[in-house]
Amino acid sequence: MSVALLMNALVYASMLVLMAQAHTLTYLTSDSFNLTVGPLAAIGAYMGYTVAWLLKAQVYLSLPAAFAVCGLAGLLCCVLVAEPLLRRYRGPVLVTLALMATGIILTTAVQCYAYLLMTRRGFVDYISLPEYDFHVGWVPGVFIVSTAITVASVLLHEHLLNGTLLGASLRAVAEDADLAMAQGINPNRVRRLAWALAGGLAGLAGAYGSIWFIWPQAMGTTLTTGVLAACLLGGVRSIRGAALGGLIMGVLEIVLVVWSKDVFGVWMGEYRLIVPIAVLALTMYLKPRGLLATNE
Repeated sequence: MSVALLMNALVYASMLVLMAQAHTLTYLTSDSFNLTVGPLAAIGAYMGYTVAWLLKAQVYLSLPAAFAVCGLAGLLCCVLVAEPLLRRYRGPVLVTLALMATGIILTTAVQCYAYLLMTRRGFVDYISLPEYDFHVGWVPGVFIVSTAITVASVLLHEHLLNGTLLGASLRAVAEDADLAMAQGINPNRVRRLAWALAGGLAGLAGAYGSIWFIWPQAMGTTLTTGVLAACLLGGVRSIRGAALGGLIMGVLEIVLVVWSKDVFGVWMGEYRLIVPIAVLALTMYLKPRGLLATNE
């Protein structure tokens, strides 16, 4: 494996780690699959383009901007979509379907913004910002930044869940929201904090992903499949499992896609979704609770 391929795989894996952690945070508080994670990452990617290309600012300024904007979007998804259904005791299937519809709306909004850029600014239907990156020797800055953000995210989540009152409240709400309320915990407040953090993480992943990868308008949908595969592989209720699943899934997908292009031709890149779908199927058949489910 070449160094360039390894860096490519690790940057993609770091994106999946952040997005899988985001999905797990929302799953713990709603028992539903959050299909808005991918579209929120797409919003983060276009934040990077807006800051670097339109505002002519340093591209890494888009990271806090994407975290804030997508964090707010995640909070709105919670308040306007998930919470009303949960208050009416709707099941997780209905909440998941509502979040799927919300993801479609967010994807459409991204496509409308991309079309506006295309008609007003002569913009094409994809973004890629490697020319705005810095280098330390021959190492791209985004590799250093993404690695640092991912390690920090894993460590902070570990401390958050196991060493803070918020983490204890989150675990209590995940076990039984009604019992947590009887103990003086406000489930809505905990849920909103979790969803806002989740949205910020997804936007952060998309913002630095746009610096490294070519990002088409439909990339958010592609990422959603990889995130679901990563979460199920690691354990859908496990933050540690999300990190492990994202790392495995990211490296596996990039390496297999590049290998298949070399062996069968570049047309195999059109079928990259086969990898996460195959991982989903094998996980559900061989280890349906995930690799780290027994540690929770």
